[in-house]
Amino acid sequence: MTLRIVLVASFAALLLGAPPVHARRRPAPQYVVLDGTRVRVTWSDGDSFRVLRGPRKGQRARLAGYNTLESYGPVHFWGGATAAQLHALAKRATSLVRSKPWACSTVPGAAGGYGRKLVRCPAAAAELVRAGLAHVFAVDHPPDAGLLRLQAAAQAARLGLWKRGIPAEIVTSLHSTDEYKARGKAYNRICNTRSGRAGRVHHDRTFKPCQAWCAGGSCMIYVPYDRRYGRARPACLHRGHGQRHRLVLPLHLTGRGRGGAAASSQPAR
Repeated sequence: MTLRIVLVASFAALLLGAPPVHARRRPAPQYVVLDGTRVRVTWSDGDSFRVLRGPRKGQRARLAGYNTLESYGPVHFWGGATAAQLHALAKRATSLVRSKPWACSTVPGAAGGYGRKLVRCPAAAAELVRAGLAHVFAVDHPPDAGLLRLQAAAQAARLGLWKRGIPAEIVTSLHSTDEYKARGKAYNRICNTRSGRAGRVHHDRTFKPCQAWCAGGSCMIYVPYDRRYGRARPACLHRGHGQRHRLVLPLHLTGRGRGGAAASSQPAR
């Protein structure tokens, strides 16, 4: 009987000490002022968001002028920077854009790819590039001169992305030929880290999940779009965080070669 009383009392103490459900911390709402109207959004990473409420509910946006690294997993690496280290910077970029209600405007007649609207958020772009959490990225428009100056300063100070090396180019997306059976030739996208100009490298390769492709001194791991989240995530998205494996740049990869050299995951020494 005494043991039962003790157990009941202990359980009651735990319940009384636990915070009520309504008092538990919830993520702070995220907002932007889009074309003069304050709207509720959710940021998926440091350069894209989706509108949650109002007349534009469901609209997805890609920010113009800069690019942040992929936040779904450790898929980028270059120089002395591991995939896990760069992934941590991608997460920091996402946290930063979620922290303020940035003033943004839709770019008339422009698209951001994948059904998204192209949107400019000048203050967000400047803050991310200044901190080395993003790089200048221009596809159909000339790079912003102000952002290029901020990027050059961040590179000189070795901030963020540039702390452990500055590749000539950053691989920003990979596409396998089996994704393009009815849409023409596949391509990978790369961005020059001096000029900020991004371009396509067309190819006829079929990538397997976790295979890496390298160009200009940087590498990116291929993960099919439908396997970036959930239970279908490939092992490399988890292994990149471990201490036993370190994604390394191929020794023969030098200069601005675009041959698509393979990279590997090896035990750290």
